[in-house]
Amino acid sequence: MKNFYLVDSQEQLLNYQQFVTKYEAKWHDYIQFLRKEYQVRDLPQALIWSNEEAARNLLGQSPVPAYTNDIRMVMIPDLAVWKKIYQHQLDSYENSPDLQTLSAHYKGLSENHLLQIIGHELAHWSDLFLDDFADYDANIWFEEGMVEYISRQYFLTEEEFAQERFCNQLLVDLFQEKHGWHSLDAFGKSTYEGDYASIFYEYWRSFLTIDQLVEKVGSVQALFETYHKWAQSDQSISLLNWFVQEELLEKEI
Repeated sequence: MKNFYLVDSQEQLLNYQQFVTKYEAKWHDYIQFLRKEYQVRDLPQALIWSNEEAARNLLGQSPVPAYTNDIRMVMIPDLAVWKKIYQHQLDSYENSPDLQTLSAHYKGLSENHLLQIIGHELAHWSDLFLDDFADYDANIWFEEGMVEYISRQYFLTEEEFAQERFCNQLLVDLFQEKHGWHSLDAFGKSTYEGDYASIFYEYWRSFLTIDQLVEKVGSVQALFETYHKWAQSDQSISLLNWFVQEELLEKEI
């Protein structure tokens, strides 16, 4: 992958280049890990390090400014931007001890979380997923949950991973208390039509579901094998309902 920079100042360019110099070896090691463990063969041709305005309005139209397709991957390597984005999840809720806990968590994020976002996007390139970029809507929750789990396990410390899981559960509970529950099979139907709370709700719930499934079957590799077992069935029920039927999930989160 070639590095390109889309910035609006010399200072921003220098900061982004320093980030790449500091961490590039780490995500290259991660790519080798993905190649070995998760059948990642192809990669985007370019990695575009973009400022927030360009990532949101010029390169794409996503409210979450990290994304990939079969040509390029876009990422904002600015921790302050991501802290702000994650804090916006809390705008929908009344102040409470839970919100104070969540706010403190997001204020304290380390650069490991930037590496994890990069890792999330790169893990989408695994050939173990049955859908490609042209057929992304099918079982989107499974892929999003898996790439979040894989990248968090790799880049976050054990403490950071546990704290993310705890905070994600808090956010899921808050969202469902205010807005009600819907099946994960509806992931993507309205994800980008709402605010940050509704956007991240789908991702966090997918991650928590994968976390439960990995604990049940023993490893990410074993979960992929189970996923492929469903794919070889008649697929008369959805993947999610199949996991429940197979007693790998008690019920949806």
